[in-house]
Amino acid sequence: MHNIALNRWRNQQPSYGAWINLPDIHIAETLGRLGTDWLCFDLQHGLMDYRDLTQLLPAITGLEVTALVRVAANQPDQIGKVLDAGAHGVIVPMVNSADDAARAAAACRYPPQGNRSVGPMRDALLEGLGYLASANAEVACIAMIETEEGLANVEAIAATEGVDALFVGPMDLCYGLGLAPGSFTDSAFVAAIERIKAACRAADIAAGMFGYNAEMAASSLASGFQFASIGTDISFIRAGAAQAFATARGEELTEATRGGY
Repeated sequence: MHNIALNRWRNQQPSYGAWINLPDIHIAETLGRLGTDWLCFDLQHGLMDYRDLTQLLPAITGLEVTALVRVAANQPDQIGKVLDAGAHGVIVPMVNSADDAARAAAACRYPPQGNRSVGPMRDALLEGLGYLASANAEVACIAMIETEEGLANVEAIAATEGVDALFVGPMDLCYGLGLAPGSFTDSAFVAAIERIKAACRAADIAAGMFGYNAEMAASSLASGFQFASIGTDISFIRAGAAQAFATARGEELTEATRGGY
């Protein structure tokens, strides 16, 4: 097992990724072939379930891309199940304390480092028992910081053994700080981002950002984040179609037309 994204972070190399919300194996494979370092399949807000995941992950098997999954909640059974399906990293939402972080990390690791149960259905098929020897070092545990409580405890969360990265959910963090969604230039939001990055540097782990577009991703990496998403499958389809229609009609494409998610 070789986790491309995790090893880039450990070597202080930036990485770009994309977000998968749609349960379509052709879209996943297409994005996986475009040179992205990682794809995140979203079981929290995406339009997919676990059965879809068992088809989506094989669609990118063998490609030079790391499969991450955002689980719906910080539950050991959910984390273990997506890892058994072939994910090489888990993004865990709403991590608010060091205890939350420790629970997520333990669910990602086999004993003695954690309490993950043995049954790696997909990776055992590909690698046999060799997977068990490398999994603890190569599976990425990524904790999301997106609440006021999570921010208050960010240093302890980052320092938790077994946590490989923190990941910012910017819209939820805005809400957690009492800001309007999208207030990314507000001084309180900017200060929160700097605190998160500083906590990651102190703990020697990676910092990641959910970028809504390529510009936001590039800005995030230039400012000290190690990884960022450049958009979602839905946003790529919307932007491409909007551009095509605007070009055909001789119209100028606006940000409102291009849309968000």
